[in-house]
Amino acid sequence: MDKKNKTLSVGWLSTGNGEGSLGLLKQGLDLHNQKKISIDYVFSNRNYGEKTGSDNYIDFIKKNKIKIITLSSKDYKNKNKTLWKNLRNDFDKKVLSKISKYDVDIIVAAGYMLFSPIICNYYKILNIHPALPNGPIGTWKNVILDLINKESTYSGISIHLMTPELDEGPNISFCKFNIKDNNNINLWEKLKKQENKIEDSDIFWDIRKRIIFYERVLLKKTLEKISNGEIEVTPNKPKNLSEEINQMI
Repeated sequence: MDKKNKTLSVGWLSTGNGEGSLGLLKQGLDLHNQKKISIDYVFSNRNYGEKTGSDNYIDFIKKNKIKIITLSSKDYKNKNKTLWKNLRNDFDKKVLSKISKYDVDIIVAAGYMLFSPIICNYYKILNIHPALPNGPIGTWKNVILDLINKESTYSGISIHLMTPELDEGPNISFCKFNIKDNNNINLWEKLKKQENKIEDSDIFWDIRKRIIFYERVLLKKTLEKISNGEIEVTPNKPKNLSEEINQMI
């Protein structure tokens, strides 16, 4: 995108469940305040009053004078009294009717706990995955368990285009980082001696902290590079930002 002609306009999808989602939004807001991108709206699938985490998220958006749009997936499911898989497409269409008035260049799904097969047919949606391209699949918990069970020394974060096939869209960018080094080798050793579940181990949560940190850095750097034309949203191959990001920190 040629930044000289137009600021990159961005829509934002998030459940806004907690600090992870809020941290990602803050990275986008920093670029918004620098006028490198324009966040035209944030959509949440929770109404105000449902959860403390999403209430704090919505309060933050309003405080920063960003348009907030909400439609409760929980209320929609309760109203229709059927399985979510039977409602997903209809809910997507209702969300689409609310956000389609905003002519955005891309949408960022950051902490959005719903899969959106309909919306991604109309917009380019960036989705963050807590692993390298061709790395572990599934939720962040599944990824970390896989990494620990394989005794991996490194992992990464990737950003890809959302497609109707979950987590199978083309990758746009990624970064690689260590998950075993001098700062946490003692936690790996401690894991061998403990009898608790892996999810309760210190190394599990150490890796989680690293993932959260690099998710934020990669998202901000990727959006910045899309806005100035260094990264194409439909790339031939993903941009490896590992060296650039690791030099920053």
